[in-house]
Amino acid sequence: MSGTSDLELLALQNMINGSEAMFDRRRRILREARAIISQEGPEQLNMRNLGERAGVSTKTIYNAFGSKETVIALAIYTYFQSFVDHLTFETNSRDLDGAMERQATSTLRDVDVPHFMKAVIGLYFSRTVHPAIRAVLIDLATRSWSDWLQKVEDERQIRQGVVLRELHVDLSSLQYACILDWCNGSLSDEVFLRRSISGILTHLMGATTGQAYEALGAAFANLQSNTEFRDKMFSSSRDRIDAAMKNITADRRRRRTANARAVI
Repeated sequence: MSGTSDLELLALQNMINGSEAMFDRRRRILREARAIISQEGPEQLNMRNLGERAGVSTKTIYNAFGSKETVIALAIYTYFQSFVDHLTFETNSRDLDGAMERQATSTLRDVDVPHFMKAVIGLYFSRTVHPAIRAVLIDLATRSWSDWLQKVEDERQIRQGVVLRELHVDLSSLQYACILDWCNGSLSDEVFLRRSISGILTHLMGATTGQAYEALGAAFANLQSNTEFRDKMFSSSRDRIDAAMKNITADRRRRRTANARAVI
């Protein structure tokens, strides 16, 4: 998660000695940036429009964040982090079933927020994106598999010559390429969901040996040919997403109520 820390420092580097009012403005800017992206799409986000909606000057946004890309990256990251924080899983993230459940949930959520995913794609394939932002995007794309991959490496089931960090980068590029095809309309939602996960499994089969390789092969076969298995996995993911969104809404209501009482 070092990439996340770097991104936070990138955004805060000019605000270390800032006042509480400056941090309030920062939160307001990110909130408005998320609203523009989700409602209108990332193409409609510009610093002047964002400043008008957030009630700050364009100069203030640049002083606080440094660049438009950092605003977009932090807006997206804080959104997805809030979502992840409200998810619950019964499976262990170090088991293959647990990694697949987490990936299925993440991929299904991507389908729910197409504008956000267009913004992510724009950042990931940008030639000028800051390394800290790229590191966070890699983390977002691979965190479902991080614990399982570490376990597989500890058990010496990673093929000789495979570097775990490079494998994470490859997996993220694979997923974002699939998301790009989906965003462009080349893939239907159903095909995107299946191919996104099957592509990961195929790549991981080439990087593993022993029991890990065999388990991946069985999971791939189920995903491709077992409709009941696939439907159950995504149905459970949908229930998990709905529960998380209800909890997020409840938390927001509690915060608004608490703030209203504080003002009174």
